[in-house]
Amino acid sequence: MDSILRQGSKGTAVSELQQLLQNKGFYNGKIDGDFGAGTINAVLKFQQANGLLADGIVGSSSWSKLRAVSISPLQSLPTLLPGSKGTAVAQAQQLLKNKGYYQGRIDSDFGMGTRDAIAAFQRANGLTVDGKVGEKTWQKLQAPAIAKDTPETPVTFVEIVRPSSPVMPIPSLTPNPTSVFVPTPTPVVSTPVISTPVVSTPVVSTPVVSTPVVSTPVINNPAPVPAASAISLVDAANSYSRARLTNQTAALNNLQANTAPEILQQFLQRWQVASGQANTATSLQESLGSYNSAQMLNQNLALQWLQNQLLPQAIAQFRQDWSNLNVGITTPFTPIQPSGTTANIPQLQLINLTEAVKVYKRSANKVTALEKLQDSLPAQTMQQFFQRWSLASEQNAIAISLLDVFQDYDSQKFPSQIIALQWLEKELTTVNLEQFSRDWQTI
Repeated sequence: MDSILRQGSKGTAVSELQQLLQNKGFYNGKIDGDFGAGTINAVLKFQQANGLLADGIVGSSSWSKLRAVSISPLQSLPTLLPGSKGTAVAQAQQLLKNKGYYQGRIDSDFGMGTRDAIAAFQRANGLTVDGKVGEKTWQKLQAPAIAKDTPETPVTFVEIVRPSSPVMPIPSLTPNPTSVFVPTPTPVVSTPVISTPVVSTPVVSTPVVSTPVVSTPVINNPAPVPAASAISLVDAANSYSRARLTNQTAALNNLQANTAPEILQQFLQRWQVASGQANTATSLQESLGSYNSAQMLNQNLALQWLQNQLLPQAIAQFRQDWSNLNVGITTPFTPIQPSGTTANIPQLQLINLTEAVKVYKRSANKVTALEKLQDSLPAQTMQQFFQRWSLASEQNAIAISLLDVFQDYDSQKFPSQIIALQWLEKELTTVNLEQFSRDWQTI
């Protein structure tokens, strides 16, 4: 996710902002990484000219407009070589950045970083790897991104009460059932080929592999992999860096075994650049285990690049492994079972905001939990969060309550919303989290 910049911000993100504004003719000052008066005036003029809210704050909408590339006809685009300079170089750099191959500044200068990015792009797209931008490379750069072979399916969750006599052995069983969050299988609806009257007894025209019945006949779909398991590598990294469960490690190791060595090597190089030179990860397990918020933007680009390089079969197998291995296994959000003679004492299950929002359904206890949490946090913290949330949701109006936030959550349309919630989670104290979890689970 791009940084939210405002007057007083400093750093490389501000330098990139100034360069983009200069490329579009709104800024003629020094590229110094300091968001001062000249930069804010340029931002205001750019926002007004592009129909954006002119508030001087550079959020996701402003970044999107700034990085929008005007596609020039191929006939007017020159062949670029190391040492080339000018607007055509800036256009190539922006296209490479949009596709996840370039991490540097848009400086209109064809240097070593640009050459390496071009070479990686050519290698991944079956072009001659010469580090030059000729007609065929321009065509590939300007081509729209190919849609994923396996579409992401929205993830929904239901609360299922695990029976007291489960089929799979679970260590540390207690007499009381345990509630866990598990993905809801999405029924597969097929269009009938022959129009026949609907009868009460289902007619199966093809052999179906039956799945074991886990003492409850609620799910009639025999598909082995629920559609809700369509997890992305970014989501997997976010989960694995917190929990590092044995079953998750096995799924990642299986994915690595199904990844071409040259693709894995390129990913590890990208991950090292995204995470800093000190990172020496040599496997998917180590890479995803080092996922963190400080380098989240660049790490996400590396993960998205890897997912785009993998064969559809490898992604499908990883999702199946990730889903199947989690069935019946304690997740990081499952309460720890009490031991000894304390089994009769209820164990508090801590609920993170990013998990709660995914299963939110309006009820008296949920509304109360959100209102009490908001009242317990400093006004300045809530104000900063609401600004982040509104930018992530591409809204002009600022949200005013956590209840509005949970009702407006839409991860498919606004994937940056989860980043705003993760920021708020880091502001919570243990007392805040325990009280919120207690209120959330009160019946």
